[in-house]
Amino acid sequence: MKKYRIKESNNMKGGLTLSIIFDASSANYGEGIGNISELKKLTKNNKLYTFISRQALRYDIFRILNDSQSIEAPLSKASGVVQFSPDANIKDHIEADLFGYMKTEKKQGATTRSAVVRFSPAVSLEAYNDDIEFAANHNFAKRVKDNPNPFQIENHSSLYTYTVTIDLDRIGKEDAEEKPAISNTARAERVKSVLDVIKLLNREIKGRVENFNPLFIIGGVYGIKNPYFLGRIKLDGVIDGKSSINTKILYATSESIKDSTMLGFVDGYFSNDFQKELPEISASSIESFFNELKKKVDGYYEGA
Repeated sequence: MKKYRIKESNNMKGGLTLSIIFDASSANYGEGIGNISELKKLTKNNKLYTFISRQALRYDIFRILNDSQSIEAPLSKASGVVQFSPDANIKDHIEADLFGYMKTEKKQGATTRSAVVRFSPAVSLEAYNDDIEFAANHNFAKRVKDNPNPFQIENHSSLYTYTVTIDLDRIGKEDAEEKPAISNTARAERVKSVLDVIKLLNREIKGRVENFNPLFIIGGVYGIKNPYFLGRIKLDGVIDGKSSINTKILYATSESIKDSTMLGFVDGYFSNDFQKELPEISASSIESFFNELKKKVDGYYEGA
C-alpha cells in the first residue's frame, strides 16, 4: 500500500499541537456533597478517572501569564453579565487574542472570537480507587473550646495527560485572511509566552501547589491544524517501578508527520527507551524541546 506524507510548508496554514503528561494529586474538585469534597470524574471502560477541566487549565495559564506581563482585557457588566468590554481588542489585549471573547452591545448584538489557544481537559491515566482523607479543624475548635467539624476529601495521585493546540495563523488577526494587527515578531512572542507557561505550569488548590510541569511532551508545528496526539497517550503499566508509555500508538500516529514531530522527557522517570522505540522522532530533554519549538515558531512567522 502506498504511503502518503504530509508536506510541510510556510505557505500552508500553521498549527501547533502538544500532548503532555504530568504528575499531580487531587487538582480539581466539583461541587461536593455535604462535608465531602468530590473530585471531578468521568467513567471509561467501567472505571473512574479524575480530570482537570479545560477551564481550570485556562485559568492557571492566564494567571501565570498575567502575573508576568499583565495580559488581562477590560471587562464590563453593563449588559447584566460579566463579559469583555466593547473596548477589548486583540491588538492591545493579549488575553482577548489568545483565549477569545464575546462582546455584547445594545442594538448591535454579540461579537465573538473563538479561542486561538485551546486545551483539552487533563484526564488521569490511572483509575481512581476511592481514596478518601478524613480530617477536622481540631486546632481552631480547641482554641475556641468547641467541637471540631469533620470533613472528607477525595484524593487521587496520578499521571495526567492533556493536549494544547494553537492556531498560529490566527494569532494577532481578527480574521485569518486579513492583515495582522501586530508585527510577526510580536505574534511569535505571544505564542512563546504561552509555551513558557506550559513548561512551568502549576495550580494552587486547597492550600497547596500542584506541579503541572511536563514529564513527557510530544508534538510540533504542522501544516495541518490537527491535535494529532489527543487521545493517543496511554500507559502500558509499571516496569521496574517506573511508568511505561505505549509508544506503539505514538509511532503509528506520527508515521506521516515524523519529520515535524519532536518529543521531550524527564530522564529516568519512565521505563521507556524513547530513542530506540521511536527512532525517527527527535527526542531530547524538556528544556531542549521547548527551545527547539520556539525556533520553529520564530521560523513560521519569519516566513508568514
